[in-house]
Amino acid sequence: MNNIYAQSGEQTMHACPSCGSPLDTDGICTACGALSRGFFRNLDLGTPQLAQAVGRGLDFYLLLGVNANADTRAIARRYRQLRTHFPDDPSQLASKSSQRLRLLEVAGRTLTDPALRRTYDDLRASPERKLTTQAIRCTGCAAPLPSEADICPFCGTPRPAQREPPATPPDSGPPATEPVDYYALIGQTPQHLITVTPQIERPRHRPMKRGFLTHLFTNDDDETDSLSRLASTRPPSSVDIDAAARQRQHDVLLLSGLTKEEREARVNEIEIARRILRDERLRGQYDAIWRNFRDGKLDRGVFESLSHLQNLVRSELAEETGEPLSPEEGEKLLNHGIGYLKAQLPHEAIPILRRAVAALPHSAEALHAYAQAILGAGDPLDLGGHKLRQVLKSIEQSEALDQPIENGAALAALARGLLARDAGDMSTADTELRQATQLDPQLTPAWRGLAALALTQNNMEEVLYNCRRAIAITPQDERSLLMMAAACLRGRKRKQAQEIAAQIATLRGDGWHANDVLREIGG
Repeated sequence: MNNIYAQSGEQTMHACPSCGSPLDTDGICTACGALSRGFFRNLDLGTPQLAQAVGRGLDFYLLLGVNANADTRAIARRYRQLRTHFPDDPSQLASKSSQRLRLLEVAGRTLTDPALRRTYDDLRASPERKLTTQAIRCTGCAAPLPSEADICPFCGTPRPAQREPPATPPDSGPPATEPVDYYALIGQTPQHLITVTPQIERPRHRPMKRGFLTHLFTNDDDETDSLSRLASTRPPSSVDIDAAARQRQHDVLLLSGLTKEEREARVNEIEIARRILRDERLRGQYDAIWRNFRDGKLDRGVFESLSHLQNLVRSELAEETGEPLSPEEGEKLLNHGIGYLKAQLPHEAIPILRRAVAALPHSAEALHAYAQAILGAGDPLDLGGHKLRQVLKSIEQSEALDQPIENGAALAALARGLLARDAGDMSTADTELRQATQLDPQLTPAWRGLAALALTQNNMEEVLYNCRRAIAITPQDERSLLMMAAACLRGRKRKQAQEIAAQIATLRGDGWHANDVLREIGG
């Protein structure tokens, strides 16, 4: 966080941007509780920006997870807690993370400035915001969802189901699932989800020397109590979740009066609870659902979000036990995995689409999506043999279904070349990678793979040629630049290596210098 004190011979206290009163050592106004503007990278907001946010349906209270009647200090503390999930220097954040931080800063800046908060509240209460009340909101972070988004672009939560207003009264069919408190199921209390009204902290003035009277009027346990309160606001650890779930399963197994089917159903339900609550991403989604249940929000979208979580875990269990998934379950997983791809979250899509392919082995759409997720999750040169074989298998199966993957021949040659490289067959690797570049001259990983092969053979001219081809396609290809710098060093071209290292340092941002890069590659 930015220090709110300026060092110029002595500390200079800044004034509150809202009321002009002095700020305390945490950058919070001693009068109104507003946060220093420095906490928001000098973010300036006014009525036009707030009106635009309200018009888009943004609910800052839901985004921060605070009540609309929370006091400013409580909101400030909540903002500081959420801000710690991002680096002090956000310049290197990916686009999605940068969007999340921007949204957090706008919400925090608005609600911690009394003047801006009054304006925002007035705009929210205006009768002219009829359209914004119809926004479909993410059940995970409360952000309004774009009409074409299947997954929230901020937190990745699946889009809740949206139904058109029926011309006839809606049917009274059952919800997607039943409400369930998984914390209670395993005997845990979600203290981090229970809102506690913050108490006003009054400053205590203590004597400089500790004597008999000091002992009477001070509490030695203050620090311990503060740490205990902090720990109670965190979710249960994975160790606690595992221990509680295993104990509950043990109790069920020893419980009399149950049939075999009832006993297995209870044990499986506890296992679902364990897997959801110990996985940080799944637990975050479930916590949002839990809050909705607590607040009495029992609409169909909430139930479908819970059903989605349950289906994910059930398919994972089925995969582990070898139990086949039904085509209907496969279709659900496929749609969810494609949603992750559209949200540019290929890594999260891989396990989901792997199970979808297992359930839908003759679906070209599932095969295409699975291969796309694997190749998009990282540099193909680092994928490893298993994932490369999965890509190659998906391409071959798509061709067998007479629905080949776009650019599948080049991608298959790339996968075969990298597999040959891993097996130590450099001749076959070179042949396959060259074929990949002939089939698709814009396939950057193939040029990069050829450069890596040439580097192992000390063919520096070939390294430089292949790296230049890769950089011509992807100018910010850091890996190709690193190989070029290494080739220049081996060829005793120190000046050229220094120039390339300077480019890499520029790509990496503040704190990096050319000499740092050269030391990294042994120069």
